[in-house]
Amino acid sequence: MASSVDIMNLIGNAFRKPFVQLNSFMMSFSQMFFNAGSRKRRYLCFMTNKLPRKKVTMPPNPCATRWNSWFFAVQYHREYFGLYKEFIEMETQVCGRSVPQSVERLQDMLQDPNLAQSLNVQINIMADKCKHILNLLDIFESRRPVTTKIFNYLEDLQVVIAANKEMQYEVCDEYLKEFDLPRRTKTEILRTVGEAYVNAEEKLTKYMSDGQPAIEFLQEVRVFDPRHIAFLDDSVESYKAIPGFTHVPRHEFDSYFTALRAALSGVVDLDVFWDGVQERLPVLSSLAHRYKDAVSNSADAERSNSIDKLVLSSRRRSTTNQNLKALVFLCHNQRILSGAFERDEREKGKVIEGEDMEEWEDMDIEGEGMEDDE
Repeated sequence: MASSVDIMNLIGNAFRKPFVQLNSFMMSFSQMFFNAGSRKRRYLCFMTNKLPRKKVTMPPNPCATRWNSWFFAVQYHREYFGLYKEFIEMETQVCGRSVPQSVERLQDMLQDPNLAQSLNVQINIMADKCKHILNLLDIFESRRPVTTKIFNYLEDLQVVIAANKEMQYEVCDEYLKEFDLPRRTKTEILRTVGEAYVNAEEKLTKYMSDGQPAIEFLQEVRVFDPRHIAFLDDSVESYKAIPGFTHVPRHEFDSYFTALRAALSGVVDLDVFWDGVQERLPVLSSLAHRYKDAVSNSADAERSNSIDKLVLSSRRRSTTNQNLKALVFLCHNQRILSGAFERDEREKGKVIEGEDMEEWEDMDIEGEGMEDDE
């Protein structure tokens, strides 16, 4: 089964790819702070003076290897974009003749009124329209089982993408009317948005057809969620993609689809439900316990790789494989016992804006004197 998180990441990348100007702006903004501890402090001081009542943070790093980070950065820039021009002008004066190329690029972008407004519009559009992708990424990479819901989530996403693609003029109008942009610039933004939805639709359609080898299984496994059976086929032969389902006794299947249907509308906890009907529906219950929580993403594997890198530091290069496995096991379970995963899940509902000032300063101790080298 192909990872659902990976496909959502691919759809997100396909969606943002046509936004060339926006990608260039975000890359330059991120590069501006690379090995630049003093510039980071000036930025935080500047933002604190402008927004004294807010907790000022650094922008998220739009790293391609971190799910969601690019979209979180867009949402951050949407909130503070109006302050960037003044900061870049101030930074240009501070740097004098040694202005980094990233700062020069940002100054050129923000000094051009049409380009600056165009970027503002693109940021506003992306910050709103990426919410569907962000929501599914959060759901798929969570530690909650969602196998019986994946197909419905993807179908809903298909509808959202198709509707926005067909109504791109209406979709963009509310963002364009706030700015006095030339007709040519507006047309270019509309073309970019349309291309973004076409790219995302093609990627999702491919996944729903032949890109996901287990797409039929994901479609049929919904039968193990009683809330879905009113919309599913009531024939045992319709569930051939689920191993062993054709051996379900007819009386069990009929009992599940008919006699129990009236009492299933309020079911939420599938474990409790299938434990409760185990004596009445032994074969169906056994299959449900086996397949309803089938692993459908690689998030935990990716987290395991990250833990490996943390554990296997430069001072532990001689660690044996057996000891490495034991350390990773201890680290992972320590996070479970400390509630770290639950805290991560709670944070998923919030826009991650960046790290605190102290964390940035700690990261920049080694590169303090390199801030203007690009």
